[in-house]
Amino acid sequence: MILTVTSNVALDRTYGVDEVELGGVNKVRSAFAQTGGKGVNVSRVAALLGASTLVSGLIGWAGLEQAAQELRLSGLESDLYPVSGPARQTVVVTAANGVSTAFDEPGPTVTELEWKNFELHIAQLLERASLIAISGSLPPGAPELALRNLAAAGAERGLPVIVDARGAAMRAALSAKPLLAKLNRSELSETLGRPCVSDDEVVSGALELQEGGAGHVIVTLGSQGALGVHGDELLRVTHPPAPGNPIGAGDAFTAAWAVAFLAGKPFERALRDGATAALASLRSPIAGALDPADLAELAPAIEIHQMQRAGAQS
Repeated sequence: MILTVTSNVALDRTYGVDEVELGGVNKVRSAFAQTGGKGVNVSRVAALLGASTLVSGLIGWAGLEQAAQELRLSGLESDLYPVSGPARQTVVVTAANGVSTAFDEPGPTVTELEWKNFELHIAQLLERASLIAISGSLPPGAPELALRNLAAAGAERGLPVIVDARGAAMRAALSAKPLLAKLNRSELSETLGRPCVSDDEVVSGALELQEGGAGHVIVTLGSQGALGVHGDELLRVTHPPAPGNPIGAGDAFTAAWAVAFLAGKPFERALRDGATAALASLRSPIAGALDPADLAELAPAIEIHQMQRAGAQS
């Protein structure tokens, strides 16, 4: 079973509009609401791919009942941990041309005691897990070593751990030696405190994360594909540009990679599955969704190339 941990669960609302007029009144053509956050999206896609999953995370008391009920109606098992304060809310506005704009609230401020109790809550759930995926931002008040502690708890139980985070939280989590550090280009830049724009800069940054403790590293690059670091191998994923809603595509990648790993697939195959799921998710107007029937159609578009480490002999 895949246990997903979202440290800052949100109540997501997606609006569809013809176009966005700044400073004007925008007519909403469609509206959709669901429980969100990166880890929740991972669970949604993993379930669509046939995996058993359990959603956990920290949420403001005011949104607990609504979130738990929505997840239940979606067919997802959950065990969320409530803290005082309102639940985080996000709004995504998607125009008819496919351009999406997101508004993310910071979430409830947690106390030191609340976070310690949340860690104990997750420790109990780890007994049921085969893999733990820790994804997303931290709420205000969370300790500096928050994600490291969660990752270490999983590693101490011999579980493979995926961490999808950024900045200081990701740097700290590397000391727990997670199986996979997963992030996008801008998150890599924030984590390392320097621009990672060119291929060489991304490769250098990914290798730095590997040297910092990550078993594998995946950096998603949007329309330019992804980069994977596996042992001494550097793998570059490419595919044709595809239109659609990019929000949640990275979470679909994480979910498919995790499902493939648990199925015993080699890293390169898991990388291919992740990229295919990310492409499929672009076709959905909401995060955490894809049509499994699209996977077979899109898989041939994924190409994986071996890259050479700097200084390596040919």
